[in-house]
Amino acid sequence: MTGKARKQKNASIRKTMKATREKRKSQCCRVFEVKVTKGKLSHEKEEHIKRLFLEGKWLWNHTVAHEDVFSADRTPGSVFVKTPDGMDERELFALGSQMKQDIVDGVKSAIKGLATKKANGGKVGRIRFRKFCNFIPLRQYGVTYRIDFVKNTISIQGLKKPVRVKGLSQIPEGADIASARLIRKPSGLYFHITVYTDACEREPVNAVGACDFGIRKNFTFDDGREFDIKVPESRKLKLDQRRMNRLYARNGKTKNHRKRVARVRRDYEKIENQKEDKANKLVHMIKEEYDIFAIQDEMIAGWHRGVFGRSVQHSAMGRVKAKLKDSPRTIVVPRGFPSTQRCPLCGKDTRHPLGKRDYDCVFCRYHHDSRDQKAASMILMEALKLNVCVEHTAKSPAKATASTGEVAIAALVGKLSPDGGDFTPPGKQEARPLRVG
Repeated sequence: MTGKARKQKNASIRKTMKATREKRKSQCCRVFEVKVTKGKLSHEKEEHIKRLFLEGKWLWNHTVAHEDVFSADRTPGSVFVKTPDGMDERELFALGSQMKQDIVDGVKSAIKGLATKKANGGKVGRIRFRKFCNFIPLRQYGVTYRIDFVKNTISIQGLKKPVRVKGLSQIPEGADIASARLIRKPSGLYFHITVYTDACEREPVNAVGACDFGIRKNFTFDDGREFDIKVPESRKLKLDQRRMNRLYARNGKTKNHRKRVARVRRDYEKIENQKEDKANKLVHMIKEEYDIFAIQDEMIAGWHRGVFGRSVQHSAMGRVKAKLKDSPRTIVVPRGFPSTQRCPLCGKDTRHPLGKRDYDCVFCRYHHDSRDQKAASMILMEALKLNVCVEHTAKSPAKATASTGEVAIAALVGKLSPDGGDFTPPGKQEARPLRVG
C-alpha cells in the first residue's frame, strides 16, 4: 500500500469512528451474557479455547515483565515464559492480532489507573503477574468474532468451526453489536456481548424518594418499605469447604482436590449470581418508581471490616450503591451528614445506641417509631436542598429543576410536621413534641 492510499484509509477510518461516536451518544449500551453449550464442544475446540486463555496469561505476564511497558510490542509472535528449567520461548499461534493488542493495552490501562489512584492519595501496589487468565477480548464484530442467530453459534477468529451457544434470543433485533469478551467461569464458558440500542424515552412519574442503608434491614425507604437482600453460604457449601481443606491437608494437591476446588467455586458463583439478580431487581424498581432518588455515601467497606463483616458480606448493599451512583437521577448526600442523629424539628443531633431502633430527640421531645425511616427522610430532604441550592453543571448528579425540588421538600416536611401544615427550617422554630407511628 502506497503512502497516499494509507493516508486515505486512515482518514476514512477516523471519519467512520467520529460518526460512530456521535451515534452512540443517543443510544443505550447493554451487555448480554450467552453461555457456550459445553456438550457441543469438540475436543479440538476445547483445546483451542484452553490455548487462548493460556496464551493470554503468557502475554500479560510477558508485558508486565517488560522494562518499558508503553513501548512493548503489541503483536508479538512469541513470548518468554518462566518454567522450572528457566525462561523458555513460546509461540503465540492461537491469539489473533486484535486480541494481543487488547491484552497489552489492558496492562497499560491498569498502570494508568494505578497512577491516577496514587495521584489522588490512594494506596497502590505494583501490577502483578497472573496465575490465570479468565477472559479473552474480542474487539471487532465481524472480524474477531461473528454471530449466527439462525444456527445459534458464534465463530471466533482462529477457530475453524463455530461454537454452539444459548441465549442469543436476548439480543434485540436491529441492535448494533459491538465488542465482546470470552469469559471462563467455574460453571462454564460465556460470551459477554456489548450492544447498542436506541434510547427509550421514559415517562416521568414526578416522584422522589430515598433509602437508608442498614445492617438489620439492608434498605429502608422514606415511605417505610424495607428490603433485606442477603444471600448467606449454604450448609452444603460449608461442608464442601471443610472437606476440601481437610483432605488437602492430608493428601496435598491431587486431581480430586482440583475437582473439589471447582465445586466450591461453582457454589460461590451461584451465590454471586443471586446477589447480582436481587440487586438488579431492586435498582430497576427504584428507577421505574422515582424520578429523583437520594442515598448517602455510606462507608460500606468500613462496615465490612468491623463487627458486621459477615452480615455485610452476605448482603448486596455495595452493588446497589454502585449501580445507583451510576444513575444520572441519583443524588448522593455526603458521608458526614448525620441523618440518623439529626432531628427534623429542632435541627440538633441526638446520639442513639445501635440497639435503639426508634428515635427520640432529647431537646424537643420529637419521636419517631423507626429511626431508619426517619434517616431516609432526612437524606431525601438534604439531597433536595443540595439540588435546589447548588447551581447545576454538566457533572450534576441529578437534573431536577428548582421548582420540583422545592415542591418535594414541602411535601416531605409536611409529613414530618406535627399537624401536616407549614414547616419552618430547623433552628428557626419553637420546639414541640411529635409522635409519628
